[in-house]
Amino acid sequence: MKKCLAIFVFIFSGTLVSNAQFEFKPGVRAGVNIAKVTNFEVDSKTDFFVGGQFELKFVDFYSLQPEVIYSRQGFKADNDNYSIDYLSLGITNKFTFGGGFNVLVGPTIDFKVGDNLPTFFSDELIGVDFALMGGIGYTFKNGLAVDVRFKQGLVDIFGDNYNEYNDENGNGNFDDVRLNQLFQFGVSYSFDLK
Repeated sequence: MKKCLAIFVFIFSGTLVSNAQFEFKPGVRAGVNIAKVTNFEVDSKTDFFVGGQFELKFVDFYSLQPEVIYSRQGFKADNDNYSIDYLSLGITNKFTFGGGFNVLVGPTIDFKVGDNLPTFFSDELIGVDFALMGGIGYTFKNGLAVDVRFKQGLVDIFGDNYNEYNDENGNGNFDDVRLNQLFQFGVSYSFDLK
């Protein structure tokens, strides 16, 4: 019975793969970041992002969209803007419904490529951040798209962790972990290679 099931799964998988047709659409993305660092007595900072995307549309309602983005993030303190610049590599899962409306969700890994923080802060910054992103958007038939995303960093930007912030009972305190947090308002254009 197990052999029959394995053969059936193998044949069914092969049929799906051989009949699978997907579209590949490279594109460009740009937009506005509203960035802040949580649990840090600073204000939000407005800046930009720009980059490319590579949409792989498998079926009408689902696309996998790898993205490479240069993103200027950071914070504002004492009326000065402090930037932490990242090269962000993301995998966006794009679920389309009701015409061009879509829901976006996926992970990113961000590599720090620069900053203008004072030396005593800059020396403490770590080079990598992991984040989760979610958002909504609309794609027009001509390839133009707009979206709004929220991106939450998962790693303390100074390399500290939950366990290093212990109270008198030895419990960690999430209120002291400093994470990147980002709202993005973006516009993109995908090129149809047909």
